[in-house]
Amino acid sequence: MKKTFLFALLVALSASLFSQGIIFEENHNLKDALAKAKTENKLIFIDAYASWCGPCKLMAKEIFPQKEVGDYYNAHFVNLKLDMEAPENLETAKKYDVKAYPTYLYLNPDGEVVHRALGSMPAEDFIKVAKTADDGENNAMAIMKKIKNGDRSLTTIKKYLELNPYDTTNSSLINEYFKSLSENEIYTQENWDLFNRYVNDINLDSYQYFLNNRDKIAGLVGKENVDNKILSTMVKACYQDSVKAENLRSIDPALFEKAKTSVQIDKAYSNFGKNKDDKTAWNNLMTLLTPYLNKENTKAQVLNNMAWMVYENYKKFNDKKALKNALNWSKKAIELAPDKDYVLDTYANILFALGKKKEAISAETKALELATKDNNSQSIESFKKTIEEFKK
Repeated sequence: MKKTFLFALLVALSASLFSQGIIFEENHNLKDALAKAKTENKLIFIDAYASWCGPCKLMAKEIFPQKEVGDYYNAHFVNLKLDMEAPENLETAKKYDVKAYPTYLYLNPDGEVVHRALGSMPAEDFIKVAKTADDGENNAMAIMKKIKNGDRSLTTIKKYLELNPYDTTNSSLINEYFKSLSENEIYTQENWDLFNRYVNDINLDSYQYFLNNRDKIAGLVGKENVDNKILSTMVKACYQDSVKAENLRSIDPALFEKAKTSVQIDKAYSNFGKNKDDKTAWNNLMTLLTPYLNKENTKAQVLNNMAWMVYENYKKFNDKKALKNALNWSKKAIELAPDKDYVLDTYANILFALGKKKEAISAETKALELATKDNNSQSIESFKKTIEEFKK
């Protein structure tokens, strides 16, 4: 009987051992881990963390202990946890360019990075990253080699961009890709998405091709998308150098004026944010913002945010005119987003500030109905209190 019980206990302990999460090396020594990886013909996984890092703690508590995560990582990697801010690991952090936490490093036994990832993520994604790292044809090292060897296929380009979304050379890389295409191959939604996201240098051949064929491209993706791409390029240029940016005016004078005004407003808004008691800064912002929002079609979120900003600040400057303009912006926001409770809430508060009590109560009641429909408990309580205040 005792033997049977002992056997059952050993089986339970064994099952527990093999169903746990990631098993990390106990000595936290990279040199030893590299030697072990070479012996076992595995890669090394390093959880590069910092003791203060919240997402690091979340991964350690919620993701690393999961059975499916442990099953994959224990089978394919020698696993190591390194506090990259500990004195003994500072050189390692520098060598592998660890600047954010958590960073996940996947090394070959020679200590070379074959793949890396960043941030907290669900177990499914964390395993997916590991599988990519373990794929000698598709990990970061492999894709980089393909790029260096001149591979400009769409598949390789997309994988490279996914791994290096903020690389400053991406525009040039996409430019080379477009050069390899015939005209019939260029006009696809997939190619537009690449161009729209990554190519921003107007001097590149691909951007000039876009400008010269904008009407044809608009037939594929719509004129609004084409105009927005040109506008975003102009805005960026105006931020960098407003004098040099004037060279872009000839592309589309109307879009250029819109870009220039947008940048001026943004700078004025930023200046007011730093000087919220400065009447000159307020007046400058209102002078630029009012005609722009009264005339231009813009997003409901922008209209609502600017209307609320005026509502919060108009009293300091006794600017009822600005408040009346804000009411118009709020009306436009409701037309664009009639199902958003916070938009109606802004409108109600401005109405009340302008002495339109009955209309304000009606608008806030509609906001409450929307919040109730969406089961938004925080807004429900807030809107109820606002209605009570309006009724006093």
